[in-house]
Amino acid sequence: MYGDPFGDWHLRQELSHYLLQSRGVSCRPEQVVITAGTQHAVSLLCQLLSLHGSTVAFEDPGYNGVRSVFINQGCRIAPIPIEADGLSLSRLHESHANIVYVTPSHQLPCGMILPVHKRSLLLEWAYEHEGYIVEDDYDSEFRYQGQPIPALKALDQNEKVIYLGTFSKSFLPSIRVSYMVLPGELVPLYQQKLANYNQAASQLIQRALYTFMKDGDFQRHIRRMKKVYQSKHHTLLKSVKTYLGDRVTVIGEKSGLHVLLNVPGREDHELIEKAMACGVKVYSTKTFWYNPKNQCSSFIMLGFGKLSEEAIKKGIRRLQQAWF
Repeated sequence: MYGDPFGDWHLRQELSHYLLQSRGVSCRPEQVVITAGTQHAVSLLCQLLSLHGSTVAFEDPGYNGVRSVFINQGCRIAPIPIEADGLSLSRLHESHANIVYVTPSHQLPCGMILPVHKRSLLLEWAYEHEGYIVEDDYDSEFRYQGQPIPALKALDQNEKVIYLGTFSKSFLPSIRVSYMVLPGELVPLYQQKLANYNQAASQLIQRALYTFMKDGDFQRHIRRMKKVYQSKHHTLLKSVKTYLGDRVTVIGEKSGLHVLLNVPGREDHELIEKAMACGVKVYSTKTFWYNPKNQCSSFIMLGFGKLSEEAIKKGIRRLQQAWF
């Protein structure tokens, strides 16, 4: 059968337990909706909240995959600049938006973590404007430095945060399973407006994930992978320091599966071409900016998740040869 439009009940129960233990998020299984990826979740939210024609505040730079969904659903984007400690709250207040999309636990792509005092101010903004915060907690499992910070949703006393999570980083992108936690007041509206939509995520995969989670195997998997990625992350930072030294600055090094390098005085297209000529693939941040003309053209993104530690060392040595 097609299954419950909200998703497999057993998996939603497990997710509600997992979110409380791992992210401090208290929710009922009835609030959890299983989706086929974060973009699918955001598309559903646009329909649920009737956002066509509305202004959505959005981190700039920010995740272009979600920004495209808002635009294609007829939303107007209000780009909000990123400061050293995350989203500019003064610019958010000037935007006249009543919904904002944020990645507070690991800003994409810059990597900073929104501090607790700024999270409190962001929540106050939502309460004052009777708006919603869409919190994308896409890779919070992998934090390597400092104490874990609870999800923004964990601090939400008035149910104004819509929480998005995914198995893409913690497990596999190809299974196409993500989820969102709706504020209680939106659950009846979801049932009213979207209950006739068939469940888009595979019922078989959902049940397999439930089985994977219920006996603690998923949590053990996360602990193992955190050690693996932490070791790779350490190798990457050590290699950058050894081979590139003070000619680059590392940005967003506390968590996640990527870091940024700032290479002062150089242009990203030149750096990418020279790296590719040496057999190393690095990435521009251009697509993350609402207006590409505003991008920091000396920024380069390095992803390390699928590479071995030896390949990471070899890659950074080749970047030294290619760039300097």
